[in-house]
Amino acid sequence: MNTNSLKMKSEYDLKRPQERQTGKEPKEFLNATRTENTSSVANRTKIRVAVASKGGGLVNQHFGHAKEFEIYDVDRDEAHCIDRRSVTPYCQGGYGEADVLDTIMQTLSDCQAVMVSKIGACPKEQLQAQGIECVEAYDVIENVVLDFYEQYQMS
Repeated sequence: MNTNSLKMKSEYDLKRPQERQTGKEPKEFLNATRTENTSSVANRTKIRVAVASKGGGLVNQHFGHAKEFEIYDVDRDEAHCIDRRSVTPYCQGGYGEADVLDTIMQTLSDCQAVMVSKIGACPKEQLQAQGIECVEAYDVIENVVLDFYEQYQMS
């Protein structure tokens, strides 16, 4: 068998998940900054968001498959990863577990939004009922969280 024909081009840096497992996180993904705005730190309104990511600095994980959420504090200029919260994946063999969802909702209760690549109707409805917005995206974390912040402040 020719192994060269089986190689696929990766969509993101395959070293990223390994770095996350060892606790090493490149600074550019932890502290994403937009430099065009230079307001003082004291005048910034921050929000907290949860991100489901498989690595590579991307929002690229389905809500039900997430084993952890990266927690970001976001203002209009920058996003800082402040925590990683481990959870039991909600999706268990194609079906969601109600008690697992309750635990995830408690884990994310201080967040204004959760950024995921996809989310099912049931968890989406329950998170929204708790006041947590659900954002479906597949993009660089920095772009998603800073764009959400702008829309959040306008609402």
